Amino acid sequence: MAIEWLTKKGYYVFNNISTLGPCDLICVNDNNKIILVDVKTESKRKDGSIINRVPSSEQKIKDIKILIVDLHGKCYFSDRNINI
Repeated sequence: MAIEWLTKKGYYVFNNISTLGPCDLICVNDNNKIILVDVKTESKRKDGSIINRVPSSEQKIKDIKILIVDLHGKCYFSDRNINI
């Protein structure tokens, strides 16, 4: 879902095939804008509230964005101020 969503936003998406490292996807658009993305499944507490995902210290240094995918396939960045 995340790859499809980013592709529809105009990005070429490249997978991290090693499954190791601080990001899952590298995304590049036609203007050479590069976004490093770590994809997370949305998690909820027992009361139904959403667990907020934040980048690790390494991800902050590398400017890696957290992309959340909910159970219905909706994608959004954990930082709602990110506009791609």
